[in-house]
Amino acid sequence: MLVQSALSSLFARANEVGVAGTFQFVFSGQQHFWVRAPACTQVHAGMHSQADVTIAMDTSVFLAIMQGQSDIEALFAQGQLKIDGRLGLATLLPRLVSRALHGGDGERVEMDRRYPARPRFSEQLSARLDMRGGIERRTARQLSVHEFTTRYRAAGKPLVLSSALDDWPLAKMSMGQALEHFADVQGISRHGHYADHAFSSEREFKATRVVDFVAGMEEASGPTGDEPAVYMGNNQVPQQWLQLIRFPELFERAQYIAPRFWLGPKGTLTPLHRDDSDNLFAQVWGEKSMLLAAPHHREALGSWATSPDGGLEGCDFNPDKPNWEDFPTARNVEFLPVRLRPGDLLFLPEGWFHQVTSLSTSLSINFWTRSVRVPAEACVG
Repeated sequence: MLVQSALSSLFARANEVGVAGTFQFVFSGQQHFWVRAPACTQVHAGMHSQADVTIAMDTSVFLAIMQGQSDIEALFAQGQLKIDGRLGLATLLPRLVSRALHGGDGERVEMDRRYPARPRFSEQLSARLDMRGGIERRTARQLSVHEFTTRYRAAGKPLVLSSALDDWPLAKMSMGQALEHFADVQGISRHGHYADHAFSSEREFKATRVVDFVAGMEEASGPTGDEPAVYMGNNQVPQQWLQLIRFPELFERAQYIAPRFWLGPKGTLTPLHRDDSDNLFAQVWGEKSMLLAAPHHREALGSWATSPDGGLEGCDFNPDKPNWEDFPTARNVEFLPVRLRPGDLLFLPEGWFHQVTSLSTSLSINFWTRSVRVPAEACVG
């Protein structure tokens, strides 16, 4: 009954976070339960013959998650939680757990629906910036935290810092050496036409061990046809790697959320979009190119949001295949190119649109923050 009660709590607010599908849970001790959300959140005993996603774990692991004592993504990375079936739906589980544990008063979200993109204060800031010289590049050791805070962070102005990972043990390792620290760590990779289904649960995902992904990645020659290369994007950095990286000192440590890693061969692609918080993007191995566009170009780029409250936003305009007929004002958008090399750290302020392409086999680690500028704090310098 304890497990059933916890499952009932998990799915009680599924309609608020846009989770829709049949979930099968397989626990230790031959306990099997399924839930169909959001139409019916009643917990049923047994196996469902047509479940969308199956999740297997020890009973104690699940109860620890529902008591806020364990992180579901970290458990997945360590192999203590197995997922089969429609992985795009399973990627919504952290959102479901968070709502069950912490509540929230946001508007109801419908899975894979596009919502109007709302204006942001970052748009007012970027409209004042003079970016005619492109994205500035500085040497990390020449920039103080005070100057960063007043000149770049408060102004919402992007910046590339070179030689920023000199104290990272990971940056000094080869891929083979680093994989020794991954052991049986697993991640979720993107396949097929994932760039055409940006931020949708309909994207083709696979769960695999990182070492197996790398082995397959090295055998592949890059993108196939019009498909981008397979990409292990936006996975939580495993515990084994935290000792091999360094949290940038540009923000207070408490402001960082758990860092994420992005691993793939040449040709991976993340289409044009923008995030809802500041981001520090560290390039560990390989090179990536980015196209940046200022926040105040929201309407010109055909921006849309993944929730009624805003948050993550995609774009209908594709700078690689511009459709001037549908987006005539996009001609006025100045796209700013950035090339990230090993050791670079990009400060990408909240609201800046960016498209990311790997130019070679690449590992990147990013640090999203709990940081968004508000009018009272803004100081353009």
